[in-house]
Amino acid sequence: MNKNFILAGLAATVVNLVLNAGAYFLFLKDVFEAYPPVSAAFHKQLVRPPDQLIGWAMVVTSLTMGFFIATVIKWSGARTFISGLEKGFIVAFLFWSSVNFGLYASSNHFSQVGVFTDLGCSITAMTIAAAVSAWIFGQGKSS
Repeated sequence: MNKNFILAGLAATVVNLVLNAGAYFLFLKDVFEAYPPVSAAFHKQLVRPPDQLIGWAMVVTSLTMGFFIATVIKWSGARTFISGLEKGFIVAFLFWSSVNFGLYASSNHFSQVGVFTDLGCSITAMTIAAAVSAWIFGQGKSS
């Protein structure tokens, strides 16, 4: 682990978190409300109110996803923004398709509309985070 890896992981963390949060507040919140997977009363029992967000867990999940992205990009050899977009898209598509369709198949966390909307937002955020990570790796003398 070196300075570039840490910078790439932290940058991927921030980019991914900001883009996902933005997508949620701009699109996903309304989609999930308009297309709930379960009744409103049951949904209310399942969803944690925003004031009960567990901060330390959000930090851990954000950091682990950022460093997952940086690890995959480092292993892929991508060192430019464009190559990061290409490799990042493939990983993001496979990863988020597995997660979203798995949750749709086995739980009541998503409606079909919610799956596809979340899939597009998640793939986009992860792809851009991967591109930033690759660009950072390309700036260093060694990686």
